[in-house]
Amino acid sequence: MWPGIAFICCCFSAVLVRDSLQQQQINIGAFFYDNELALEKEFLAVVNAINGPEAEQTFTLNPLIKHLNPEDGSVALQEHACAFIDDGVAAIFGPSSQAASDIVALICNNTGIPHLEFDVADDEHLNDKPNHQMTLNLYPSQLILSKAYADIVLNFGWRKLTIVYDDEDAQARARLQDLLQLRDMHNDVVRVRKFHRDDDYRVIWKSIKGERRVVLDCKPDMLVELLNSSSEFGLTGVFNNVFLTNLDSYTDNLEELTADNETFAVNITAVRLLVNAEQPAHVDPYGLVTQRDSVVFESFEPERMLLQDLLHDSLQLFAQAWRNASYFYPDRMSVPRLSCDFNAEGRGWQMGRYLMRLMKAFDEDGQRINFNIEIYDPTENVAVAVWDTRGQITQLNVDLKVQKRVVYRVATRIGPPYFSYNETAQKLNLTGNAIYQGYAVDLIDAIAQEVGFEYIFVPVADRQYGKQDKDTKQWNGIIGEIVNNDAHMGICDLTITQARRTAVDFTVPFMQLGVSILAYKSPHKEKELHAYLEPFGGMVWIWILISVFAMSFLKVIIARIAKEEWENPHPCNHDPDSLENQWHLHNTFWLTVASIMTAGCDILPRSPQVRFFEATWWIFAIIIANSYTANLAAFLTSSKMEGSITSLKDLSAQKKVKFGTIQGGSTYNLLAESNETVYRLAFNLMSNDDPSAFTKDNDEGVDRVLSSLGEYMFLMETTTLEYNREQHCDLRVVGEKFGEKHYAIAVPFGADYRSNLSASILRLSERGELYNLKQKWWKNTNSSCSEEPDPDATPDMDFEALRGIFYTLYVGILIAFLIGIIEFLVYVQQVALEERLTFKQAFNKEIRFVLCVWNNKKPITSGSPVSSVRTTPRQSIEKSLERTPKSARRIVLGRSSEEMRELPAPPAKANKEEEPDDEQYEHEDEARV
Repeated sequence: MWPGIAFICCCFSAVLVRDSLQQQQINIGAFFYDNELALEKEFLAVVNAINGPEAEQTFTLNPLIKHLNPEDGSVALQEHACAFIDDGVAAIFGPSSQAASDIVALICNNTGIPHLEFDVADDEHLNDKPNHQMTLNLYPSQLILSKAYADIVLNFGWRKLTIVYDDEDAQARARLQDLLQLRDMHNDVVRVRKFHRDDDYRVIWKSIKGERRVVLDCKPDMLVELLNSSSEFGLTGVFNNVFLTNLDSYTDNLEELTADNETFAVNITAVRLLVNAEQPAHVDPYGLVTQRDSVVFESFEPERMLLQDLLHDSLQLFAQAWRNASYFYPDRMSVPRLSCDFNAEGRGWQMGRYLMRLMKAFDEDGQRINFNIEIYDPTENVAVAVWDTRGQITQLNVDLKVQKRVVYRVATRIGPPYFSYNETAQKLNLTGNAIYQGYAVDLIDAIAQEVGFEYIFVPVADRQYGKQDKDTKQWNGIIGEIVNNDAHMGICDLTITQARRTAVDFTVPFMQLGVSILAYKSPHKEKELHAYLEPFGGMVWIWILISVFAMSFLKVIIARIAKEEWENPHPCNHDPDSLENQWHLHNTFWLTVASIMTAGCDILPRSPQVRFFEATWWIFAIIIANSYTANLAAFLTSSKMEGSITSLKDLSAQKKVKFGTIQGGSTYNLLAESNETVYRLAFNLMSNDDPSAFTKDNDEGVDRVLSSLGEYMFLMETTTLEYNREQHCDLRVVGEKFGEKHYAIAVPFGADYRSNLSASILRLSERGELYNLKQKWWKNTNSSCSEEPDPDATPDMDFEALRGIFYTLYVGILIAFLIGIIEFLVYVQQVALEERLTFKQAFNKEIRFVLCVWNNKKPITSGSPVSSVRTTPRQSIEKSLERTPKSARRIVLGRSSEEMRELPAPPAKANKEEEPDDEQYEHEDEARV
């Protein structure tokens, strides 16, 4: 029986405890200033929502509110805080940042009452943390915000900016400290301007006129006035950027600026806090966006202040902590009666400290750490990206953005074949992009069709690629247009260099190239007729001729004094009347010339001295012939070897030919900044030339090469060099290319369209369209320039080089025929006289025989005027010899047998029987001698 009674009592007690817990009333205090009515309403609305019937509640919140005046100091705050303690509050909320004292935090720290703040506060020093252990602030830490702003600016790719902030805002320097540290390291990159409320803001904007990137930190109620005052200084143009750091900037209705002012086109980016993703359904999102599962949703609810949502978070955080503590310690969740006079010897409210531990699991060391910052466009209310406390920036879905119609400005420079004016379009009075033509025009048009954007070309006035001034640190040319936000991209023969990469970003290259040497090609010179004689100098040919004549005469002399050179004209006659010597001038000249021409000969010497003499001449002839053959090809092709300069090393090793490049261009920087010995030597030689070897552009360099006629060479990029060589036949390329380079499209840092441009360039390259574009603008179909031969290949010899030899052959044949014709005419005249014919009859007779080429035998007539041995009958010769006694046949040196036979025979006696007179024969022989 007693156990049953005990069980019933326990159940009854449990029911009583449950009922008491359900009806537990918890006092909470809150401070609000008189101008914070919206916050007070939000506080009461959230309390009512927590106490509402939607969920079973084990407690009810009883809000106690104290109103403050801006003039109230720490004494008034202390009195109100102590009143809250006397009323038994379980937590105190506020006050906002308008309070200049932390007395509430000190009182809560002594009594153990949780203190929750929802507005910006000064970052605690290490010495202040023991006094603020019961304080929890849901507003993001200024240190974390400072880091977030620096990450966002770096993500923008801003390398130069101006920070403008309100000097009266005590928290401004804390929020911007990471950005301000950049100024300490780069004073010429980051500038700082401060202002005060009600100042003439035009003074600030005038001091930074020309600045394209501004970080602006100010109260939302000042923002519109500040931006409007900057319009007259060009700071609200289309290429300007303003980054707003105040988390409440969304409340200022900036879209009205764009609606009322058509010239207001500045690119504004702001930030706002994305509250906890797990919010109750009844909570209205502040601003026009809220976050659910890392996705930003758009809403059309009325705008809310950030402090309202932070106040809501603080109430929800306290209610959740109270529920958790009540679950584990239901009998200890009551607030004891405490007093502000409670000293440190007591322990305070221990459950209050337990509640703080539960809430600080959400925020470490009393600072909120689980929040995201949304980067958005306040004029269009479109989210761009989200920053988290890990420092990561996540781009949002592109479909959630409102695409603006942007006409991209493309900076370029006049310089064919990349960009030039279309004369036909100018004559037709066309405007816009239609008046331009070139490789860059076609490339941008192809990319625009791939990506889908509109563009307009903006030729730079100074026609420069981009060089940084050492004194002012300002960029000129195409790079300067992009750095100053006057252009969205830049294209031409723009080389990627390290210096330019510090100012702008580049897409993937659309063309690869190198550097080579442009030189003047001497015009083709026609070979002289005596070009085949050039292997030997004039004196050599003279000495060869002298040697031929001298050897011929000397050979006659040495042959006549040589006994073995005198031979029997009739080998069958062992007792000849005379001996003859074959080495007369006719034969010696023939053998001498035949030897030097490496031709054969049917007469050869017999005596040792003549053979040695002839062998010495043959050695000389072989050397002369081989030397001529070896040098002939080199001399006939000398026009293809226009100099000994074949590389930059050869060019740097001489001083006769000057050379240069574009002043301040990529090739200039390559040589100036390189550690290669050859490059440094070449740069020093160019720098020391007077007049200067450098030019302002490629056109000037090409003109100097053409006008110098080989006395000046120009270092330029191979692509431009190939184009100019196609246009001018008088130009040629010297040596191999060096210093690999790349052309690409320049864009500002952080440009979101850079990846699209790079992807389209890769697609065009894969389809071969880049190659087709280059062929279109580089190949000159109207050019009549001959192809430049390969310097390493063996050149072919044409008729022009060898025509002198042919002409010599023709002249020799002509002279031979002239001599033959003259001899033939003389012979015809003799035949006509001896045969008593007219010259015409004799000519016709002889010419008919000559034309009968198949007849190789010619009969001898009685009256033939032939006195040679071969035309004289042998019987008559033998008879004449028989009439001459052997005793009277002397051997006369120096006469050949033919000469002896041609001597007149002695007169015949009338009486055959009469013996000849020996004395008479002797006198006749002597007379013949």
